[in-house]
Amino acid sequence: MRKSRILFISMFALFLTACSSSDDASLPDVQQRERKDAIDIEQVQKENELLKEQVRNNRKEKDEKKAKEQEEVESLRETLNITFKLMAAMQSKDYAYLESVSSPNIEISQQSNVIISKRDQVDYEVPFLQNVSLNNLEYRGFNPLDSDRVILHMATVWSDGNGALDLYFIRSEEGNWLFDGLLTNG
Repeated sequence: MRKSRILFISMFALFLTACSSSDDASLPDVQQRERKDAIDIEQVQKENELLKEQVRNNRKEKDEKKAKEQEEVESLRETLNITFKLMAAMQSKDYAYLESVSSPNIEISQQSNVIISKRDQVDYEVPFLQNVSLNNLEYRGFNPLDSDRVILHMATVWSDGNGALDLYFIRSEEGNWLFDGLLTNG
């Protein structure tokens, strides 16, 4: 019996030693894994915040681009409308309308029916456009120089050729587009 007791105590001691050593050995592994997991989670959270910021910036840029495009479309619409009315006013010699939509850089000569544009410290004289209608007028392009200055490129098209019309516009302090000059080669 005594032998069985000693054997039992020895086995019990061995069993306790084996259990305690394996628990102690796995404890640092678990702590290391938990630390690594915590670091990984922190990195994923940082990356997630960076991605969210990129999404916000992309949306902001997209909204700004869309607003700019919408502003350009509205500017094109307004300057085209003014252009059609300017051409009609030149043909009917409606000096009051021509002066009402012109910038301070424009002078209308009623005696010689010319538009005098003071650009770059040089005066350009262009006679009133005659015989221009929607049938022979062609849109060629729109060039925003900045938020307050644009050039509308048009052309008169005839069977024997065409003539370029570059109409300059500036935005007034009130936000309206004003006629600021006309250059043509035809």
